Amino acid sequence: MTSHEDVFDTPQARQPTILSVYNQKGGVGKTTTSVNLALTLAALGKSVVLIDFDPQSSATSNFLLRDKAKVGINDLLRQETFVEDAITPTAFDGLSMIVGARKLYSLEHALDSRGGSQRGLRKALHFSRNPPDYVVIDCPPALGHLAAGALAASDRLVVPVFPGRYALDGLRRTLQVVEHIQNGLNPNLSLAGILMMSITNDEVGRESMTQLRTEFPDLMFRTAFPYDVDVVKATYRRMPAAIFTPEGRTTARFAALAWEIVHGRGSTPDDAQLKPALERIQAWHEATDTSYSARRASSIDEADEPSGGGSGARQAERARSGRGGMGAGLVGLVIGLIAGFALGAVVGQPVLGKLLAGLGG
Repeated sequence: MTSHEDVFDTPQARQPTILSVYNQKGGVGKTTTSVNLALTLAALGKSVVLIDFDPQSSATSNFLLRDKAKVGINDLLRQETFVEDAITPTAFDGLSMIVGARKLYSLEHALDSRGGSQRGLRKALHFSRNPPDYVVIDCPPALGHLAAGALAASDRLVVPVFPGRYALDGLRRTLQVVEHIQNGLNPNLSLAGILMMSITNDEVGRESMTQLRTEFPDLMFRTAFPYDVDVVKATYRRMPAAIFTPEGRTTARFAALAWEIVHGRGSTPDDAQLKPALERIQAWHEATDTSYSARRASSIDEADEPSGGGSGARQAERARSGRGGMGAGLVGLVIGLIAGFALGAVVGQPVLGKLLAGLGG
């Protein structure tokens, strides 16, 4: 098999279209976009690999892979495995994943090893066999080695934007980062589009949308996402919004966004064109709802540390137990003090009298 050192320069080294989902500002719906875009691309019949490249590992927690994922992004960055061997299938046909891990915090500089730049991920994503149609990378916020490496590896970039006073400022900074990457690490990086998320029907939402469409008229996706409480519920339950409410408006919009990714920004599918994908998502919901319900019923959070056994969950459980033990200890201390005072009131004076008499005798 081709080595890690020379795959970057071999012909046909990057067969999939690699999409990064990134905004320098946090809390803009980046993981929600990554997870549901990857899933709806698969529903459209594309083969997709989702990479959880955020140390928080929020994307990984959506796919019930705790016991299935034996390797993940750490192994790939450390060059301990090839990309084909780092992939774990999900329960959804056509969608696989390279799971994340919180150990990425300690691997911030891994992308500089053996390559002299942030091209480590780009080299690692060479598919020698069975290349997917798309790779979707859920990037961390801010611009560190991880985000720079993801953008250096990517062909196209999706930028989700959350409405608000600083939405435009954050977007401008993000586009400056993109320009910096284009001028250095990756001249081939292009902007797939700007995606408006969680739009509210109030002054803030309307003004934000107007400003974005005025300043970036040719960069906006046609698809935009109104605020949807079901997305909040899905995030809380750690599952894709499209699986949580397959018949919901957000699911249909993510399918339309995936269509734009495949056919070009601004393209609009009709209901008949999206119907097979939405039916496939409905079938996935029916097949996996029991599994997600079982996880919700579990008392241990399985999402904290994938690929190796949920140590974070066990620590959290021990912490909860420890807090319970401390609470019980405080109650016992209070009860002991009350009993001591009561006992002192009954026997304290006679005992003290005898002690003083002995000392004086």
